[in-house]
Amino acid sequence: MKVIIAEKPSLGRTIATAISKSLNTNALNNKGYITVGDYIVTYAYGHLLTLQDMDNYFGKKIKWNENLPFYPNPFKFQLKKDKGVKEQFNVIRALINDNKTDEIICAGDADREGEVIVRLILHFGLKNRSKRITRLWLPDQTDKTIVTQLNQRKADSEYNNLYNEGAARMYVDWLLGINLTRDVSSKANSLLNIGRVICPIVIEIYNRQVAIEHFIPEKYYAIESNVNGLKLSLKDKFALNENDKINLICNDLNSNKGIVTDIQTRDVEKQSPKLFSLSKLQGFCGKKFKLKPAETLAVVQSLYEKGYVTYPRTNTEYLSENEKQTVLHLLEVHDKNNVLLFKDSKRIFDDSKIESHSALMPTDKIANYDSFSSNEKKVYQAIFARFNAVFWKEPCIVTETEATIHVGRQFPNDLKIKGQAVKSKGWMRVYGDDGVDKAIPLLSINQTLDVDFKPVEKKTQPPKPYTVESLGNWMVHPFKKVTDTEDDEYKALLSGCEIGTEATRSGIIDKATQTGYISLTDNVYSIEDKGRYMVEFLNKSNLDLSPQRTVELQKDLKKVYNSKITVDECVKNAIAFLNQYFENASNKEMPESQFKNEPESLGCCPWCNQPVYAFKSAKGLFFTHSKEDRENCSFSLYEKQKIFGAEYHFTNKKVEALLAHKLPKIDLVNKSGAPYTAGLDILPEPHEFNGRKYPAFKTQLLNKK
Repeated sequence: MKVIIAEKPSLGRTIATAISKSLNTNALNNKGYITVGDYIVTYAYGHLLTLQDMDNYFGKKIKWNENLPFYPNPFKFQLKKDKGVKEQFNVIRALINDNKTDEIICAGDADREGEVIVRLILHFGLKNRSKRITRLWLPDQTDKTIVTQLNQRKADSEYNNLYNEGAARMYVDWLLGINLTRDVSSKANSLLNIGRVICPIVIEIYNRQVAIEHFIPEKYYAIESNVNGLKLSLKDKFALNENDKINLICNDLNSNKGIVTDIQTRDVEKQSPKLFSLSKLQGFCGKKFKLKPAETLAVVQSLYEKGYVTYPRTNTEYLSENEKQTVLHLLEVHDKNNVLLFKDSKRIFDDSKIESHSALMPTDKIANYDSFSSNEKKVYQAIFARFNAVFWKEPCIVTETEATIHVGRQFPNDLKIKGQAVKSKGWMRVYGDDGVDKAIPLLSINQTLDVDFKPVEKKTQPPKPYTVESLGNWMVHPFKKVTDTEDDEYKALLSGCEIGTEATRSGIIDKATQTGYISLTDNVYSIEDKGRYMVEFLNKSNLDLSPQRTVELQKDLKKVYNSKITVDECVKNAIAFLNQYFENASNKEMPESQFKNEPESLGCCPWCNQPVYAFKSAKGLFFTHSKEDRENCSFSLYEKQKIFGAEYHFTNKKVEALLAHKLPKIDLVNKSGAPYTAGLDILPEPHEFNGRKYPAFKTQLLNKK
């Protein structure tokens, strides 16, 4: 008798159905398992066993700031406190210990967590360790794949690297989560969830938003000509006070007509986007359908369990070389209109860019859209369309045109304009070609063109906030360089240079949202007050959970997977990190303060020389002293304030510049109604009115507009 342990009841039923069809025999349902011929298919409910909480080791509730740091040796597990879990564990234990059972087949999800779930059941439930233990590895859940993989099952020991990495991750995350959450929450007098992956994600969103908030736009001039729809522009940027230079250049450029000196035209084949990894799919669905990463994962997991797509938790956009026959079969099944073509290309099949699972693809199961939810239909069609685009027969040809136009005498410039037009749509028929056609006017060599170069005022732009797509890309490649090739990116990824994994990221982002650290609105992430408080508390506590530190820990886990270090060595490295923190941690306690942060000083008050900070109020930011210093000095600035008749918006960076007398810019209007820009300075003495003191300002003229 062979006992198959599936990770979930739904997978157990799917496996039993596939076996039943292949053996042409009926499946018999029993309480907690299904009998099919010589097979018994039972199942877990995900994790049946979990690591015990710290209190269990002491046999009583202990205060969160006591007995820290705490390192279990050995780690202890327990069944989840659920009647159904206990009953199902007893069913599995009875089946695997039955004298008639000669083989146990592990059928957890095809990843680290799936391996850990079933192995823990065997570790705590199996008495006779001499029984044969094998692995059913399912890249998809179609009947054909289940039967094929069942006949090709391998010894479960061949997947030890997956289990070891999964176990190491479980222990390391417990050590960091329990010790740091208890310690930090005790000092903060508030519950703060601290973890190896959640913290760097929140820190990165915090840093980006702080950069946006502190950004001061800088105005500059660009020199442009736009005549008859032909736009020409110089690459140079000019300061607002360079009027004489700008006028000289514009006069020179306009002294003669432009001359077309060269026209280059070429046809290029535009490559399709690659197949989806999970992160790329989540970014696509976030941008197009406004789905959260966890929502996309839940939908694609459902499609996988129904047999329509391959295993979703993949970090690659490539297929393995041994999947070429699978792809040929899929093309035969899905290409009803003879528009697809098998392509044996390294851009599609590359074993060097695959760890455990290949890119997402549809299976040979024909989609029944009537049975799909709205989101299932959207996500499946996205995966199916991407597969079609990769194997589209007709090439996508784009005609690119580049024209060179000579302008100027004393300041000669050869300005280039580029355009493109679709010559052969190819895979764009799947996605549409909106925005690809960017034609330029019909030109000929030696043709003269009217020009009218003028200064155009522009502003530098702040960093963009993180979206589902850009945050996902950052987590996969947190230290990506502009010069990195795709090979460089995959080399870093496969060495552990990432934040979290495909299997964990969406859940952790969801947890950060539910915890109140971050929010997601219209596909854009924002830091919340609790997130600000947590990040700044970590900084003051000398607790380094930066992306750099997290990648170091992640690389250790990858070394376990690659058998370069043991699980114990990985755990010892995590303990060393915790010891270093507890030896150097600041013991300063912070009040709960409703998670409103007291940031670093922005500078010294011009009245009393005490530090000035930024605080939040219902009306926005205001800048003043700490509570204690306010009793002695009433200095304050508000985010929006009337200065010389103009509404001025103070930011942290502007206040910092103001207090340092660095003359942040202010746009004003003179008595004649003409606008001008001045530098704003603050006077050392306040202005008094009706017995109250107010900040007094002066301006320094920078330039006229």
